[in-house]
Amino acid sequence: MSNRLVFARLLETITDMEQDVGLADFTANDQQVYAAVVLLSDDTNKPVSIHDIRAHYLVRNIPMPTVYRSFNRLISGKKIVHIGGERSGLYAITS
Repeated sequence: MSNRLVFARLLETITDMEQDVGLADFTANDQQVYAAVVLLSDDTNKPVSIHDIRAHYLVRNIPMPTVYRSFNRLISGKKIVHIGGERSGLYAITS
């Protein structure tokens, strides 16, 4: 199987999974932030620190204002929750 075909099949699978998980309407940055939270929490609702999210390789090259916009969209879309007070830096995935 050629690398082109493998790439096309992977992209097709990812697109299907975006639909299944409910992330198809989110930006690529939103999806990367979400994936970092899922990976860091080991797919549990364990709180994850903004510092750990920011340092994750999927997020580290995304500008901080964009990360915060992604947090807001993911919270509005009920994909993650902000835990604690306004200045808390903890986030978790929703059940």
